[in-house]
Amino acid sequence: MRKLFCIFTFVLASYVATAQTNKFDQRLLSKFTETELQEMQTKNPDALAYWNYYAGNAFQIMDLPAEKAVAHEIKGTIKIANQNSINIFELQLAPLLKDYQYYKIEGTGKLLVILSEEQIKARFTKTSK
Repeated sequence: MRKLFCIFTFVLASYVATAQTNKFDQRLLSKFTETELQEMQTKNPDALAYWNYYAGNAFQIMDLPAEKAVAHEIKGTIKIANQNSINIFELQLAPLLKDYQYYKIEGTGKLLVILSEEQIKARFTKTSK
């Protein structure tokens, strides 16, 4: 768990640094055109910073606890080729306003957790201060 926290903190710091230089995460090209992102960079850099944060922080991967393996909260099973380069937009998963969503990752003992929209915004606000 401590290792996961350290990795999460490193990734978070990387994305905050990226957002502050107003460059965009390449995963955003799955949602926006390059022109839209360039326009956002000049006209609404705060929105670009949020989407950069969102691309890497709208989800978490965690070990699948035995008690959750058959839990009704799990929405299904998804296939992820590379857990180190997840593109939330390509998975076509969107956060719910107040609820987390849980998906088993096929062929692993892992769980993909989609954070709630409220949680993503709160964490983004906390990191952008």
